[in-house]
This record gives sequence, C-alpha cells and structure tokens, in this order.
Amino acid sequence: MRNAIFQYMIVNDKVDERGDIEGRKRSQVYRECADISRNSFLQYADHVDADYHYSDEAVYCKDDHSTAILFECLRVIYDPMFDKYDKVLFADTDIVVNTDENIFDICEDGDVFGVLESDIVTADGGGYNSWDYKQSTYLDFVNKFQMHGIPVVPSMPPSRPSKITILNTGVVVWTREARLRARELFMPWKEWFYAKPEFHMSVMNDQPYISGQLMQHDFDLVTIDQTWNDSPHYATEEEFFEKAKFCHYTGGGWKILMLDHYHSNKFRLSPKQM
Repeated sequence: MRNAIFQYMIVNDKVDERGDIEGRKRSQVYRECADISRNSFLQYADHVDADYHYSDEAVYCKDDHSTAILFECLRVIYDPMFDKYDKVLFADTDIVVNTDENIFDICEDGDVFGVLESDIVTADGGGYNSWDYKQSTYLDFVNKFQMHGIPVVPSMPPSRPSKITILNTGVVVWTREARLRARELFMPWKEWFYAKPEFHMSVMNDQPYISGQLMQHDFDLVTIDQTWNDSPHYATEEEFFEKAKFCHYTGGGWKILMLDHYHSNKFRLSPKQM
C-alpha cells in the first residue's frame, strides 16, 4: 500500500479583512498554525510510512473569494499527482498530531473515511449541529440541497442521530477508487458555491458540498472515532489531551490556544518523539 498526506495553507489579502484574532493579524496566526501543523504531519507521515505533500499556492481553486479557497481540498480528487496512492489523507492546517497510531490502518472496507458532524460530542455530552436544533438552519440546508437535486440523508447508526449527514472535512481519508469516481461524478464546485440565492457560508462551504455529493452518488462513507478529529471545545482540557489523536483547533480564537498548547508542550506525544 502506498499512502499520502496532503495539506495546504493559502493566505490572501481577503483573510485580514475578517479582523484580527486577539490583537494579532489573522494571516500571521494562520501561517504560524500551518507551520506547526505541517511539521507535525511531516513527522507523522514518516512514522506511518506515507508520502507528504504541502502547498501554499492555489492549484485547483484560484478564485479570489476568501471562503472559496476551502474547495482547494478537492485537489486530492482532481490532481493526477495523487492517482498513484492507494489512500490519501487530507488534513486541515490547524491540526496537531497527538498519537503514534496509524490512521490508514483503521480505514478499511469503505470509500471515504472521516468524522460526521453528528458524532462530534461536546463536553456536556450534547450535540453540535445547529441544523438539529434550529429549524431555520435546517431549512436552509434542505433548500440548498434541493436546488441541486441532492437528497437530504439523515445520519445512520452507528452514528448519532442527525437530520442531515454532514462530514467534517478537516480530516478525510480517500481511497483511490473513491477519488477517481468523485472526479467523474461530482458536480463542479462553482455550480454549488456561486449558485443563487445565496445562503450562510456554513451552508455553502466545502462540507455540505462534499457530503451532498457523497450521498447523491452512493459513496460508502465510513465514520471513524471522534478522537481522530477532536477539538478542545468539545471536552475538558484534561479529557482532550488524554483522548484526542488529531487535535483540531477550529475557529479563529482557538488557533491562539493551539499556539499556546504547542509552545507549552501540552501534547501527550510530540511528533518529534516518534
């Protein structure tokens, strides 16, 4: 088996228009986090015998829209550079590895592997998805999906109940067969992202798009444990560092915490120790 890990961080002028993060330029914080994550996954790739690829240039998605750059993650599907790999892990650049376990070993008998939003459990044991407790958000998702002829598929056991199956695309493992099928079957992302009427970006971004395409074309989406895509705001700090394998610092303010945790050597297993 030949596997690979892919990450990217593309910072343009639009990023800083969203404001500073706790008094620091947003672009600077993003770059610092990306450097930490890149080093972490580079070490991890060596540990699990995978090739590592990193990009700081838009190859697939060159649109100027600051949110559109999220669709660069589709490069694992469309870039023939990845065709030689049996499995490819895509990981966001606000993630630090906290394990020596091999994620590729648990990704068997399926097409695409990741953590569903419905399986992300908060520290108090509650749910996370706004579409499950806010009717207006749910209807926005339904309307967006129906615009493109995409079925709204509830999550299925063993996943937690949810009105819509949405994959968290921060950590996704794709098989070669799935990538080649997606290249043939997925609708162009621009037809999804720029279609009118517009909705909130949480409805228009890469996660609903990819999830909808997987459901529409009957890909075998296999859920993996939340610990492979865990965030500090889902658990107490003690629980987080004890169980999280991939530590995912989603959201602007949490990236400051990522920097603090890294420089304070909080992680149970540093990639440098592998």
